[in-house]
Amino acid sequence: MHSHPLIQQLQKLKESSRYAIAQGNKYDLDDFKNYLHIEREIEKQLKETIVRSSHSDRAQLILVCGNVGDGKSHVLSHLHKSVPEEISKFQIYNDATEAHNPMESSNDTLYRLLADFKDVNLERSKLKVIVAINLGTLSKFIDTYQDEFHKLKEYIAKEQILDTTIKVNSNADLDSSFLHVNFTNYHIYTLTAEGPISETISELLSKIVAENSGNEIFRGYKEVRDNPDFRKCPVKMNYEFLFEQKNREIITKLLIEAIAKNKEIVSVRSILNFIYDLLVPIQLANSNALDQLNIIKNIDTDELLSCLIPNYIFEHPDLSPLFEMLSELDPCIGRSDTMDELLLSLQSIDNPVAYFEAHIEDRSFKDPFIAVDIKKVNPTIITRYFIRLLYFQHPDLVYKGSYFQEYMENLYHFNRGNHEYLSKLYSLVETAIKRWHGDPKKGDKIVLKAGRTQIKYRIFKDFSIDVDPYIPEDLGQSVLHQFSQEFIVSYKNTTEQNESIKIGIDYSLYRTLKMISKGYRPNKKDNNNFVYFVHFINGITKQNPNASLYIDEVNVGNPIDYKLSKNAFGKYKFEKVS
Repeated sequence: MHSHPLIQQLQKLKESSRYAIAQGNKYDLDDFKNYLHIEREIEKQLKETIVRSSHSDRAQLILVCGNVGDGKSHVLSHLHKSVPEEISKFQIYNDATEAHNPMESSNDTLYRLLADFKDVNLERSKLKVIVAINLGTLSKFIDTYQDEFHKLKEYIAKEQILDTTIKVNSNADLDSSFLHVNFTNYHIYTLTAEGPISETISELLSKIVAENSGNEIFRGYKEVRDNPDFRKCPVKMNYEFLFEQKNREIITKLLIEAIAKNKEIVSVRSILNFIYDLLVPIQLANSNALDQLNIIKNIDTDELLSCLIPNYIFEHPDLSPLFEMLSELDPCIGRSDTMDELLLSLQSIDNPVAYFEAHIEDRSFKDPFIAVDIKKVNPTIITRYFIRLLYFQHPDLVYKGSYFQEYMENLYHFNRGNHEYLSKLYSLVETAIKRWHGDPKKGDKIVLKAGRTQIKYRIFKDFSIDVDPYIPEDLGQSVLHQFSQEFIVSYKNTTEQNESIKIGIDYSLYRTLKMISKGYRPNKKDNNNFVYFVHFINGITKQNPNASLYIDEVNVGNPIDYKLSKNAFGKYKFEKVS
């Protein structure tokens, strides 16, 4: 055997593989790509839009908007198979960033291709066009040619395509010359009242290990399954680890948490690449076929355990942004009292295998222990392996987590416009605004930042703001496929009547706001990390510029000692408050 059959098949998952690229202007998915294909909500919406538009007599431009690598081409390619008759009525431009000849820029090319959709040509044209376009390219095009494409510009503004706020797409308006679907409104996971889920990730993992005639990866696995040369193969062990549904569920959960906490844009292609990296350790991935077999034959005990999914998924932040985010969720970072008791027992016995058998339900852990001499394994590696294996069995026992579940529950209700949850969110933000520079102890005051840190005095100001809430539209859906990945809070601006004071609150800031509500005092690092929130606070405190200032002499200990005020005639008064 001159190659590793399983690795050879798994390489089809890599982003650099020829199997990863789709053209979009034709159906070019081979049997394996078609096997892995999962119809997401965005594809359903685009299919519906194309079908309905194909029956219209007027010229129509369908904008398929998004970011680089988010799967626009793959979806378009698949639609050539699912709705061939309808999509054949459209001219398709799959890469709006490419110039068609060296004498023109990509913007020039797009200008020429969309000539029928200029204001002067719209009414007499019958052309139907689909353009897959990144938001940055669309913004640049409209800025450059807005005078000739004024109606297109109006449509983009009305539908808030370039805005950070989410406007949920409903049924296409076929009276319009412009239609769109926006990939940035959709995510690899969905929101539910019980927490986030990802049918896409779950189904991909299931397909990759399914004993199915269309699954070429499983065919590669069967070639190594009973071959003694692969007895100590970590790739085979990792693949078998995914046979357990519970293990796949935990990996899905971890990915959702990593993606949601960091607002990461993740495509199906990048998830497939992640699965390849997870199953094939880097020392095997970077070796030729002959070296791979030698590495497996001579792999030592510590290295084998380090290559297995429970360890590997948390220990390679350098592999990709996803792995970096997952390393921060390592259950070895924060443990419970129950976990500490288990570890003390593990470290005090002579036979770790028996201890593993008593606590780990999934017996796949025994394979590497059979293949190696347990007495030669580094105790630290055994301990970490136990913690992480137990996490895959009982995540709540090992890792208590943070505010993530609460954040996702609130995010779900925010995106549904639930007033009860919105009220709690605004209350949390207002508490943090008042306490960011110190706790004023009085609910109607806020501590002001006065140049360098003051030891003897603090300056207060009356605190009063009016909510101007941004409330997402609730379409009555129990599962949200389109949603904002952060909260948006908005307050009235008394200095600029037409401008609200808004800020987006992601998980990282939400966590800090919760800590402040429990008594935490932000430090210099927080001020640097959340400089946008500090700027937001400054905008809030500038409201009501004529409000009185109060000065507290900290060492004396009285709540407020002095007051500086200005009357209606502009005269200042400084007085001691008894």
